[in-house]
Amino acid sequence: MKKLEFEFSSCLTFSASVTDHAFLLRCLPRLAAGQELVSHDVLISGGKLPMESLAKGRDSFGNTTIAGWIAEEHDSLSYAVSGVVLRDDRKKEREECSPCYRYDSSMTKPSPEMKAFVHQLDLKGEPLEVAERIADAVHAWFSYAPGTTDVNTTAAEAFQSKSGVCQDYAHVFISLARMAEIPARYVCGLPKGEGATHAWAEVWQDGIWYGYDPTRACHADEGYIVLAVGRDYGDCPTERGVFKGNAFQMQQSFMQVRNCS
Repeated sequence: MKKLEFEFSSCLTFSASVTDHAFLLRCLPRLAAGQELVSHDVLISGGKLPMESLAKGRDSFGNTTIAGWIAEEHDSLSYAVSGVVLRDDRKKEREECSPCYRYDSSMTKPSPEMKAFVHQLDLKGEPLEVAERIADAVHAWFSYAPGTTDVNTTAAEAFQSKSGVCQDYAHVFISLARMAEIPARYVCGLPKGEGATHAWAEVWQDGIWYGYDPTRACHADEGYIVLAVGRDYGDCPTERGVFKGNAFQMQQSFMQVRNCS
């Protein structure tokens, strides 16, 4: 069991003023067995945005969401969350696996090269052992190279380039695991330390989800805070929105997770 203190902030800036900005945030830790949100504070600012206009809910994957809308002209949107999370994997509860985690999604469709690659691996043994071998193989295949891919890069594209970031490692791992008939899902969250948000994956076995971090070649244990899960990145970005205006956007984010004394 670990008690973790976290901070996560992000700022979107626009090159010109925009209006009618509808947004959906997944910036709060996911409510699930094994992860308890003990306390938290949320601050969202941009234009004339009254906090009472925000709507908190859950999406179809069970992730906590915050929805809002800014009608007036504005050139930025920022949000910051902080709080304390209690992580205890002993409290995980058995659950059914949605069929969507067994099949290809838009960002995890395998290429012929990926199909050949997975068949060269040792897929014999217990599913969790196979998943660990796949995670090690993905870690060895990739070179970590920020800027070589973006949020729209698919698993097949990243696999071909042999370079990318945590999102790409997770997508390729998920694709290979599903080909090995192991249900897998994408996870976005905050690992212990500081920097940017991180992505890893979970595989399902006998009703329990187990975390694997192929980027760091380790298990995603109680030092990881889950923000959102889905079939791939497209299901669980921390921020998504639409607006009116001729502008492009830039984003800067920062997170920190540490043991809570």
